[in-house]
Amino acid sequence: MTSTIKTRKRLFTFASCLGIILVQLDVSIVNVGLHSLKEAYNAAVSDLEWVINAYALVFAALMLSSGTVVDKLGSKKTFITGVVIFIFASVFCALAPSIYWLDIMRAVQGIGAALLLPSSLTLLRQYFSDPKERTSAIAMWASSGALALVAGPVLGGALIKYLGWKSIFLINFPLGLISIAIISWLAKAGEISPKKINYSSQFLIVSGLALFTFTLTEAGQFGWASPVIITTLIAGLLMLIAFRKLDSKADNPVISHEVLANPLITSAVVVGFLCNLVFYGAVFIFSIFFQNKLHLSALETGLAFMPMMALTALVNFSSKWFVNWLSIRSLSLLGSIISLVGFGMVMFVSPDWTATQLFIPMVLLGSGTSFAMPVMTNLVLGQATNKSAGSASALFNCARQMGGVTGVAIFGLLLSSAGVDNMTAGLKMVSFAASVITVIWLIAGYRKLPVQKLHSL
Repeated sequence: MTSTIKTRKRLFTFASCLGIILVQLDVSIVNVGLHSLKEAYNAAVSDLEWVINAYALVFAALMLSSGTVVDKLGSKKTFITGVVIFIFASVFCALAPSIYWLDIMRAVQGIGAALLLPSSLTLLRQYFSDPKERTSAIAMWASSGALALVAGPVLGGALIKYLGWKSIFLINFPLGLISIAIISWLAKAGEISPKKINYSSQFLIVSGLALFTFTLTEAGQFGWASPVIITTLIAGLLMLIAFRKLDSKADNPVISHEVLANPLITSAVVVGFLCNLVFYGAVFIFSIFFQNKLHLSALETGLAFMPMMALTALVNFSSKWFVNWLSIRSLSLLGSIISLVGFGMVMFVSPDWTATQLFIPMVLLGSGTSFAMPVMTNLVLGQATNKSAGSASALFNCARQMGGVTGVAIFGLLLSSAGVDNMTAGLKMVSFAASVITVIWLIAGYRKLPVQKLHSL
């Protein structure tokens, strides 16, 4: 292999990895900017929840049809379109005149993310014909996403300290342009498929999830007995019921009938949802607690998150060994117990605690979810047939993202109910709620997941 070919392959892998880096970096980097956004826009906790959830909600819901879009438009065109949408929305996030415009642009970022994440992986699968090279490239892709989560808080903190909060959005622009230039140069057009997108079902699922998110996020402001909250709750239920009925009869369903009929896939989806609920909900709350209660700077907050994120990534990287030693059920139980211990420790937080005293519980709850998540991912992909693999992956990723959305909304609601002057009590309430949800995860894993090891299924 000539040096020119090797260089092109490395550049192509790098450009494709930038796709998942953009998506995952935006998940973690914005959290450390919440205090700066609060001051810039005089925002309430519910406003800050929307900054996180507007992105994650649209990203999650559109993931269900993103595989079909890739097949219909081709991976190259879908990737470039996704990056263009993402980076221009990022620029408008930095220029947003109000928190409401910022939320809208965050939702547009979610559209771009939903397009570029699956297309970046498909590009690698199509570009590398040699199985060993393909496996190596995909491993680099997955590692890039994990490293982006680790680097996000520290990078975000440094950017805010030296360049201001707008820079956490503007950083996406040069990274996106680099990836577009390389993919435009090296990627082939690829084959396209005549698959049809189920617009009716997609509209219903997006609308239903959005209404539920609104209900959870704004219940603290309006009150649960408010006509607005009752209306959005009922409307959300009706939308999801309509989606399920319509999708079950469709020739091109958003969620494959075969996937929903597999109990192991649906069990893994439930566990994945609960894992991300407690993890990303906790990350959101700790970000606010560190900056509003402990008065840490954005950079100090990023550094405080570093051990948690680093060990989370390390456990993810080590998952290939754990699945050989322990059963699927055991890994889920181990993860839930470790997370439960972490949240249990946070329930003893006192007003004079420092970030250092939260080090151990944060590391525990972060690594706990990482014991369960990789094996759930492999269980979903292993149980799906070639025909349903795309749908199974999309459903699992949607559930994970919606878990994060739900966690941010529920935990944010609890923190708001305690008030900004009593955040220690609010953190205790969040920890108790997270412990209850983790127990549900433990029970679900024990009752629904198999006792076999992954490779024996």
